[in-house]
Amino acid sequence: MILYIAVYILFIFIFFAGTIPAVRNYEKIILLFACFVTWFIVAFSQFVGPDYESYKFMYDRLNVNFYKQEPLFRLSGYVFRVFDLPYSWFYFSMVSVYLFFISVSFFKYRNFIALNFLIFIVMPYGLIEGGFNYIRQNVALGIFYFSLIALNNRSAGRYFLLNIIGALFHKSALILLPLYYFLGKKWKSKTCIIIFLISLGITLLLAIPIIKKGLILLMAAMPYYGSTYVAFKDGAFIQGLSMKGVASYVYQMIPLVLLTYYKERIIFNKIENILFNITFLSLITLTFAVELRIFLRLEYYFVFAKVFTIPLLLRLCRNKKSRTLWFLIIFLWVTLYLIALYITGVEKNLIPYQSVLGFEVS
Repeated sequence: MILYIAVYILFIFIFFAGTIPAVRNYEKIILLFACFVTWFIVAFSQFVGPDYESYKFMYDRLNVNFYKQEPLFRLSGYVFRVFDLPYSWFYFSMVSVYLFFISVSFFKYRNFIALNFLIFIVMPYGLIEGGFNYIRQNVALGIFYFSLIALNNRSAGRYFLLNIIGALFHKSALILLPLYYFLGKKWKSKTCIIIFLISLGITLLLAIPIIKKGLILLMAAMPYYGSTYVAFKDGAFIQGLSMKGVASYVYQMIPLVLLTYYKERIIFNKIENILFNITFLSLITLTFAVELRIFLRLEYYFVFAKVFTIPLLLRLCRNKKSRTLWFLIIFLWVTLYLIALYITGVEKNLIPYQSVLGFEVS
């Protein structure tokens, strides 16, 4: 965990320096450096994260599970195997594609750059917890946020094409296609609050065993994905969250509810409205995940939007003194999750950090 903490502190220093007026002229250079450091740490890692060894096993043996993966992911693996390249090269390429699109998103959507990057590093399923895993879904996620440029320009063809390509890496990205007709809408704060309360009520109903059992039976009858997830790991995806998971939900819910309540006062333009709508979807899917863990896989697509929306709460501040106070509150909120990651780091195989360059950091 020392490496992650060191990088966190490095970025804090860099970005706080970036708040100095004389340094702001070099903001893009600072961001480029941060993106490079992020790419170097993640792309050159090995045996970090719970999914690394399972993907490596599939790649090395080209077994039945590898043949079941999505076409572009599978084809990319075949190309690397034709040249007899190790899995670390394939992993490097997938991570590089993902972080390329993430870096473009930072340059396009950044607002309070210090908080943007710090939240990305530490937040639940951010860089540390998600960047080393889910390599198929990460590519689809990166493409999705790149496609928001097309959505902002009302280019439906480009949006659909990009996300269809993303679905060729992870088929769950198909669910992003109909969002084209939702993400551009301007929803009133009151409407969003009502939808949130309804989702919370549905979640409480799912706590009633007979209702949840009926839903599970319905899912089991659905071809492919439904039956697969019901049976996966003895039904792990259809179970509710543990007490630790519920605590994490409350932790994540607080700033999202504040964002929703003050929406009219902090959302100023079209791209911010799009990112808010994605963040609101994160709140809804997180709420359903309290009783049905499967929603966390869907929510993963919406996590990255919070990097750019949570810092918008600073716009509620009327003067520099209150803005500094709120900046520190958000900073401490993010840092709190770093402590949680430290506690669960071994369990999630994030510790020790190992690199293909031949060093290891505990």
